[in-house]
Amino acid sequence: MFSDIVHQQSVVRTLQRSLETGRLAHASLFVGSSSVEMEEMVIALAQTLHCENPPARSEKSGLPLDACGKCRNCNLIAERKHPDVQWIYPESKIRIITTEQIRKLIASSHLKSISGDYEISVICSADRLNTQAANAFLKTLEEPVPGKIFILLTHDAQKIIPTILSRCRRIIFEGINRSSIDTETRNWLWLFAQTAASSESGLLSRYTLLAPMVEKLAGLKQNIETELRNESPLSKYTDVENSTIERWEKELQAAIASEYRKQRAEMLAAIELWLRDIWMIKVSNQFPEDSYFPDLKAYSEMIASHISEKQARENLKTVSSTMKILDSNVQEELILEVFLLKLAL
Repeated sequence: MFSDIVHQQSVVRTLQRSLETGRLAHASLFVGSSSVEMEEMVIALAQTLHCENPPARSEKSGLPLDACGKCRNCNLIAERKHPDVQWIYPESKIRIITTEQIRKLIASSHLKSISGDYEISVICSADRLNTQAANAFLKTLEEPVPGKIFILLTHDAQKIIPTILSRCRRIIFEGINRSSIDTETRNWLWLFAQTAASSESGLLSRYTLLAPMVEKLAGLKQNIETELRNESPLSKYTDVENSTIERWEKELQAAIASEYRKQRAEMLAAIELWLRDIWMIKVSNQFPEDSYFPDLKAYSEMIASHISEKQARENLKTVSSTMKILDSNVQEELILEVFLLKLAL
């Protein structure tokens, strides 16, 4: 029950406000340092939605605001035996959530709830979704089914693919370290946001953003190549057969490409999170409390003041689609140029 939760009162208030207004998100991301606290919150929410004798209901939405904690549904949920509350944990030997697990979840999401109006699916350690599982789950998030609620739990939101992040309502638990984005990326994004906010409107001004972005990525690639080459056996052993040298070189180039794609995605993910702040300003008329970039508030509000909510939402779609395109073999600089030209800033 919410009334039994001593800590994380700000999260309780957030969820109860959603129930009171009837605007409970179909997908939420709980970000916290304690799995126990996050799972207790899920149980309290599930009990509230399924309680047979709720102590209070919202006059506006008619939804319950807390649970009795004593009825059959409340007890089943507390024991994790309720048929309409699914819990998914990493199960494979390498501790990932597999595509097969997600496919089963998706199939069940199209079935009618057994004992109430809501079915809740909880993905614990959501940062352990493998790439195929995450992409399979994404379509379900994009096409919500009434009465189906997804709650993802993680200690580190940055390990979740940006396209899923942008489709979840993020709820931050007290104690989470908000500095998971590295300092170098934060500093670069600060300059990027400053340039974007201070540039004159118009397409030509976007080119002022292209050069620093290309320069940043070139620096990333150079640093990665230097670091990995120094770690490669190529730098340690010279008296080996040519076939071995060729194999090591291929392995090195593959490792460089993989790490570069990863760090490039992290940079674009930071941009997406900043664009999310701008979108949240347009939706709620205030700067988001769970922002990763409170130091960019002035620039975020400046840009939000002269774009529409629709444009802010389209910005998020643009960065997500750009990240997908960059994963294929395309001309990077051209794609980034098109990306910046599409943004409303």
